[in-house]
Amino acid sequence: MTSFYANRVCLWQSLGSPKGDFLLAYANQALRLLSEGRSVVFKPEEPVEKSKNADCITLGFFTGGTSGDPELVTHSQETLGYAVSGLVDRIGPSPLDSVCCLPLWHVGGWMQIERAWATQGQVVFCDYRDLSKKENRDILLGKWISLVPTQLHELLKSQSAVDCLKLAKGIFVGGAGMSLPIVQASRSLMLPICPCYGSSETAGMVTLLSSHLFLDGVDGAGEALCHASVQVDQDTQHVEVQSSSLCLSRGNQDFQTNSWLRTPDLGYINSHNSLVITGRSDRVINSGGEKIQPEVIERILYTSGLVEQCLVYGEPSDKWGESVVALICPGNTKLEELKRYTKSKIPDYMHPKVWKLMDEIPLSEMGKRKK
Repeated sequence: MTSFYANRVCLWQSLGSPKGDFLLAYANQALRLLSEGRSVVFKPEEPVEKSKNADCITLGFFTGGTSGDPELVTHSQETLGYAVSGLVDRIGPSPLDSVCCLPLWHVGGWMQIERAWATQGQVVFCDYRDLSKKENRDILLGKWISLVPTQLHELLKSQSAVDCLKLAKGIFVGGAGMSLPIVQASRSLMLPICPCYGSSETAGMVTLLSSHLFLDGVDGAGEALCHASVQVDQDTQHVEVQSSSLCLSRGNQDFQTNSWLRTPDLGYINSHNSLVITGRSDRVINSGGEKIQPEVIERILYTSGLVEQCLVYGEPSDKWGESVVALICPGNTKLEELKRYTKSKIPDYMHPKVWKLMDEIPLSEMGKRKK
């Protein structure tokens, strides 16, 4: 097994290069490594031991979801190929050129390489903050880009970034649900947002909502792509996915072709046949014997108009089991006014017991809370 230090091996070409066209240098390097061994593991830090079924592994990615230790998710070129063909079937077969701002050790970044390979497209590598620079205004012209909501939130603060985003062919937004302020701002600015849903286990997106439906006010992450089926358990509201792009294994769990994956995500399918994610079962807070969905509290906080960003979670408490904690951005938020508003909207047991004002919420590159 070849250990591939994705964040170190990536060959960078400056955005200011006079050449203009960006070759798949990173992809060529990956092909070379693949030709030397049976598999490649993408991880930003240390190599891992050889997996028990490494003989059939092509690529491995690390994922940890919202909580827990990272686990190795393994894919073959076949499963990755199904994910690409499912997207191409929806958006068309033309060369899929993209701007990649996601870490390449994560499936969300790497799949942009796979799509370019399959469609003879090109990939521009940059930091998402580069989109805010005036000299890079045309970088997204005719290209696709994948962003997580936290990146989009920051870019919406910059007029230069907004001008750049408007030139994109489409903006895939996944990794976590968009907050109400992000949705409202994106629609008012007429940004070509394409909400999607997927996971490392499914090699990225299995549903997609077109930008014109998003701008018409349709909520959710869209209908299933042709390589996948999505359903919601009516008793538990867990989202379940059946996909030909399903991984070979995650951690010690192996998956069979065409088996259903029960995800930790909760949601429903609306009247537009669009999947709406309402929360995650692994984020549920158990406080004083009550089960609390932090996403419900976050939505209330956003409707106050006092909050730019927020994050609600549980932390261990001797008295309550878990205490509800609310991180609030910006640091100068009128906290007492926010507390009064929140108290008028939710029951006492859901009201945060700990409030933390900060100028920036500590999130990972993929929009997950840092431990």
